[in-house]
Amino acid sequence: MEYNFYDVLAMHYDEMQSDMDCPHWADLLDGLIKKYSSIECKTITDLGCGTGSVDVLLADKGYSITGIDSAEGMLAFASSKDPEGKILWSLQDITDFEIPQKCDCFLSLLDTLDHITDEVALKRIFSKVSAYLNSGGVFIFDVITQKHLEETLGDNIFYEDYEDFTLLWLNRYDRETGINTAELTFFTLRADGAYDRFDGDLVEKYYPMEELEQMANSAGLKLAGTLSEDEERTFMVYIKE
Repeated sequence: MEYNFYDVLAMHYDEMQSDMDCPHWADLLDGLIKKYSSIECKTITDLGCGTGSVDVLLADKGYSITGIDSAEGMLAFASSKDPEGKILWSLQDITDFEIPQKCDCFLSLLDTLDHITDEVALKRIFSKVSAYLNSGGVFIFDVITQKHLEETLGDNIFYEDYEDFTLLWLNRYDRETGINTAELTFFTLRADGAYDRFDGDLVEKYYPMEELEQMANSAGLKLAGTLSEDEERTFMVYIKE
């Protein structure tokens, strides 16, 4: 079987995110939903669900979950964590998704929205969310901070050596455009002891919170609250009144 860059990224995604405390994230999101939603939230749609680690934990808390992602490999790993089939995994582009009925909460985690560098597409996401979100429901997403892009990532080189693959990361951040480009190279270990090489770019854009609020307001969503646990990431909660 031949693999491409995104297949390899999906295959090693959880290991690359091994420092993420998924139970803490699930508890945090559950708390934000209960704090800011003015309705009893039963249904959640996760935009850019990736390998679904947090969704599985939220499903265990009793939520009915739909996970949407455009990467088939990510969804394959997500569904493997859901042997009972509690979650609906849907292969779609989050900038133009469809769901069969309205829901009580939308999530978009791990700076997924920052990867939408086309502002027209990002505005379309807010409009889609607003159209499908029940009144009193919330849209919760996190975005990376300017400090994270300028200082933590910056124009640096990162190197990680795992048991069965090695990752080389060349980062470039353009302060004028707010565009961050991560040039990733995977060296994956084969059974014969040799390595295969896979190259690809991950691009993100820094959006000031005022710009995001303006987009959301134009779509009929109102800022209900924010949460920053550190200087690297901010959670934003919007409500549809």
